[in-house]
Amino acid sequence: MALTSMLPFAPSNTSLSYSSRASTAAAFAPRGVHFAADGRSGGGGGQPLACAAPRRRGRAPRRRRGGGLVVWASADYYATLGVPRAASNKDIKAAYRKLARQYHPDVNKEPGATEKFKEISAAYEVLSDEKKRALYDQYGEAGVKSAVGGPGGAYTTNPFDLFETFFGASMGVFSGMGQSSFRTSRRNTAVQGEDIRYDVILGFTEAIFGTEKDIILSHLETCDTCGGSGSKDGSKMRICSTCGGRGQVMRTEQTPFGLFSQVSICPTCAGEGEVISEYCRKCSGEGRIRVRKEIKVKIPPGVSKGSTLRVRGEGDAGPKGVPPGDLFVCLDIEEPSDIRRDGINLYSTVSISYLEAILGTIKGVRTVDGTSGLRIPPGTQPGDVIVLAKQGVPSLNKPSIRGDHLFTVKVTIPKRISRRERELLEELASLSNGGFARTDAKPKPAQPKRVHQEKEVGASQEDTDKSKEAEGDWLKKLTDFAGSIVNGAAKWLNDNL
Repeated sequence: MALTSMLPFAPSNTSLSYSSRASTAAAFAPRGVHFAADGRSGGGGGQPLACAAPRRRGRAPRRRRGGGLVVWASADYYATLGVPRAASNKDIKAAYRKLARQYHPDVNKEPGATEKFKEISAAYEVLSDEKKRALYDQYGEAGVKSAVGGPGGAYTTNPFDLFETFFGASMGVFSGMGQSSFRTSRRNTAVQGEDIRYDVILGFTEAIFGTEKDIILSHLETCDTCGGSGSKDGSKMRICSTCGGRGQVMRTEQTPFGLFSQVSICPTCAGEGEVISEYCRKCSGEGRIRVRKEIKVKIPPGVSKGSTLRVRGEGDAGPKGVPPGDLFVCLDIEEPSDIRRDGINLYSTVSISYLEAILGTIKGVRTVDGTSGLRIPPGTQPGDVIVLAKQGVPSLNKPSIRGDHLFTVKVTIPKRISRRERELLEELASLSNGGFARTDAKPKPAQPKRVHQEKEVGASQEDTDKSKEAEGDWLKKLTDFAGSIVNGAAKWLNDNL
């Protein structure tokens, strides 16, 4: 049965060609396609006599459920360019010149023109290269794919770069037209260098009042010999041979669904479009050198743990002389055990005796400004908070505003006292209302002398009574307060001594 009758879906204008190798797979594609059959041409002006099924290592030919052989897609590069298999390089170039101008996306806006242009470029890339053409003639497209990257091989030349190379940078007949939207320009976007992190530990007072720290930093700086270019003085940059100066390459891959292209940064020039012809000896072509330097970092007052300071321009220098990154200084603070910080306020505890709580005193306390006198007023209760105003932390954004240092009072009671102290406490307790009195204490006799003195006073008795009444009121208040503390202390002493 003739091949065309076995494949009713094949277009009538499909060109047929043959491979000299016996088991080459038959192939079909909608445009510029060829069929390779396991047979030889006979009569009928070179038309195929029959088409054998493609063999696959001894397997039986696969058939569709509706009948007919499965055919494998393959592009015919000769048919794509419209030249015979025996065409010379001159004929191939002429065909490419004609078709590339016809299907270039800048002039041909019809659907499918871009894909056709890519197919033409892929065909010319193979047939214009003697080695690739020899592989293609002997093994077909599969042989070329295997040579350039294995199964599903690829063509790395950008079809638009190929066009420019062939017609020149002016794009020949398209010199007066705008740049194609499918083309890409050289990559010259400046990037910033890498940022650097540096950890610094501050003392507590350094964080509160600010300081200046000397840090030793190791970072990359622009090479002063080549100015960041990486090339030797006097040498010139040359156009990258991989991308042709575009900074990007297009990878075109043949798939069962057609040609697919992907644009990526050129691996040779890293997107610059130019490569160094002779490297700088100092930086070995990097354009940057590592430098160890000492810099001063100013710490503002009021910083807290975890704060980060940004020092612009002290990071690593960027490639090719682009601006350097920044230095980020991360702060950690050593905090004392007796002072706690919360925002701009400081908190501490002050311990006083029960007598100091009753009578009042001035207590020396530690602050960030040094030792200060904290006034304890008479009658201070345990848990009371006494404030030293404006002895706290300066505000970070407005150092003229400063917080307070707050002290929580803790009253301490001694575990052991002397006999004399005990007697005085018991006497003080007896003066308060409902005061504590020991059961084994001997009552003191009445003082007749005081009564006698009161009788001798005579006429001034009334004035004296008023004075004593005022004094008694103050003493009563004091003894009432002292009693609340002394009673508990005396009871504890009575039970434990």
